Amino acid sequence: MVRSDRFAVIAFSAATLFGAAACSDSTGAGTGTVSVRLANASAAAANADVVTNEAGSPLPAGFLKSVDIFVVRIDAKRKEPTDDEAAEATEEAESTRRGWVTVAEPNTTFDLMTLSDGANTLLGEAQVPAGMYSGFRLIIDPAKSSVTLNDDANTVIGGESIVGLKFPSADKTGIKIKLFGPLNVMDGETSTLVVKFDVSNSFVIRADSIMQNGLLFKPVIRGEKP
Repeated sequence: MVRSDRFAVIAFSAATLFGAAACSDSTGAGTGTVSVRLANASAAAANADVVTNEAGSPLPAGFLKSVDIFVVRIDAKRKEPTDDEAAEATEEAESTRRGWVTVAEPNTTFDLMTLSDGANTLLGEAQVPAGMYSGFRLIIDPAKSSVTLNDDANTVIGGESIVGLKFPSADKTGIKIKLFGPLNVMDGETSTLVVKFDVSNSFVIRADSIMQNGLLFKPVIRGEKP
């Protein structure tokens, strides 16, 4: 009787082991869908008064009326990239050769100030090979991106304005998204990544005069599950 119970335990353990292995393997075969959404992680009040700020420090709440970011696309990669790797090879053909796959391609402008208090919007979605993805990057077009100050003149910084908005690199800018952990894309299922843009900590005054020196874009962006 004891022997019979022992065989039963062994058989159960083997079945459990092979079942777990099959589930594990299923994430590496087939295709799944990655859905990407955009949100503003900071809830700055748009109607607050503009106040002075020390050079190099984050902007206070209410400093910005709108933050218009032109999102070209979102890329994903199995291996986590460095900040430099995320900023390089942003042209689509070169991007593919470096192991990136495009999961969203909105090619349009989003006002991040409309995406606070839990609001978010769809950037796009795409089918990709199933498996774990440890790297994501946001690619924006600096020439089409700008911010508007919450002042009486509605001063625009960046874009076609004479007041500059300095971005980390010229042309297309690839920005690494800090992840909560790898995104597991299962065969036949949809995995959602919410890209949270911390507006209040992503722009700093370059010197003591914002009108003469503009703003510096220092992106603070993270990716989370919904």
